Amino acid sequence: MVPGAIRLVTFVTSSPTASLLQTSEQVGTVATQSISIRDFNATRTFGSGCRNEFENERLVRTLKGLSETDSDYWTFRRDSLRAGTHGLSQYPAMMVPKMLEGLFKAIRTATQEPLSVLDPFVGSGTTLVESLRVGFDFTGQDINPLAVLLCQVKAGPFAVEKLKRSQAELLSRVRADRKRGIEASFEGLSKWFANEVAIALSRIRRSIRQEENKWVRRVFWVAVAETVRLTSNSRTSTFKMHIRSMEDLQSREFSTMDVFSKVLQNVVDRLSIEAARLREGNLLSRSGSYRGNLQIHLMDSTSAPSLRPGPQHDLLITSPPYGDNTSTVPYGQYSFLPLQWVDLKDISESIDPEMMRTAYEIDSRSLGGVRKYALDRAHGLMQFSPSIKAILGQLEGLPRDRAARVAAFCVDLDRSLERIHESMKHGALMVWITGNRRVGGLSVPLDDILVELLEARGATFLHRIQRRIPSKRMATRNNVSLTMREENIQILRSR
Repeated sequence: MVPGAIRLVTFVTSSPTASLLQTSEQVGTVATQSISIRDFNATRTFGSGCRNEFENERLVRTLKGLSETDSDYWTFRRDSLRAGTHGLSQYPAMMVPKMLEGLFKAIRTATQEPLSVLDPFVGSGTTLVESLRVGFDFTGQDINPLAVLLCQVKAGPFAVEKLKRSQAELLSRVRADRKRGIEASFEGLSKWFANEVAIALSRIRRSIRQEENKWVRRVFWVAVAETVRLTSNSRTSTFKMHIRSMEDLQSREFSTMDVFSKVLQNVVDRLSIEAARLREGNLLSRSGSYRGNLQIHLMDSTSAPSLRPGPQHDLLITSPPYGDNTSTVPYGQYSFLPLQWVDLKDISESIDPEMMRTAYEIDSRSLGGVRKYALDRAHGLMQFSPSIKAILGQLEGLPRDRAARVAAFCVDLDRSLERIHESMKHGALMVWITGNRRVGGLSVPLDDILVELLEARGATFLHRIQRRIPSKRMATRNNVSLTMREENIQILRSR
């Protein structure tokens, strides 16, 4: 593939191969029991299959040293600002950039320099940006078209001067447009948008379509998405679609065009800063393309993270959903209204239009979105994960949907892990950032479940770091924000 090119793979669905449920006769049971965070690091040891035990020990020693020197090191309470393209949007549950920067530094100091990074739950692209800043090849994928759009913009090519000229031309076209036709059509349009807001957004949309450069159009669509969030009738205090109070709606005063202009200027400024930073590191070509290999995929995580066969990546850093989107962070609902105003073909020519059919479609296609037969299917995972067996047993006495919700997520997570793990090189480092949500008043040990399922595939556990969450964007009105104040950074080696 030509360096600097971005490869976009459209959403596909395919039956998983060799999940633990399908290979239960070939893989032995897990020997380790479910244990507490205090004891977890002490009870796991480095496996002889790792490519370099000295490297593993040095990495763990480095990570422990950072934690012992400053018990709040991994919290980044005072250093959670989102500089450059990290601040293009207010996407849900974004990772802290400085945390990733710290992980990259520790990994590069203690181990062989990684060349290719994979984030199979890429979201808004925090891992993407940090990977570009240190010159790594990067592959990211997500099921959410809005997440993919954000990554496409952050990946460039950074045609900044062209963008600035097009910005002025776009604003002139919008101001000259006097048409009052509305460009979007979906159920609930008049509920979620005041008529004058819909007219203004339509003028912006028509004007963007006249731009010839696709990356520039994508930049404009990102600004539209944030403008929709700020001008719709949905509350911004929650990621779910909740209508504002009548008093709030009646008292709101703003100009949609002014909001868009300010948002767009912020986006352009941040892209300019990011491009200058990458150029300073000699990471961009003269045309503004990234010199490394970039791939951005729009696809389900249970589908192969790459079209090329065989292992490709030597570092995985990702933060998967902590549970099904409906009961944790509803990324699909958050994205539904913005995507109604974006030309989806600028994200992918073959995007499935059914994904936009309802506000719940993306979430229903995400991990744990389908609960039918989930309990029966999860039964086969219990021999590999004592933690799955334990939590489903504890949920038995509660309403059936509680156990089904956890079971469905675990089954889909297992399907994803097989696809992800098979794409990693032998002995590749894997960094999983996870949180333990509560269901029915019980903590679901996703950290233990994840490690157990990966160990059943031959991965080796190295270390776990517990960090407090001071600033991760979890809407205050979402119940999950009240029950999740910590997350774990888990380091493993692939088989």
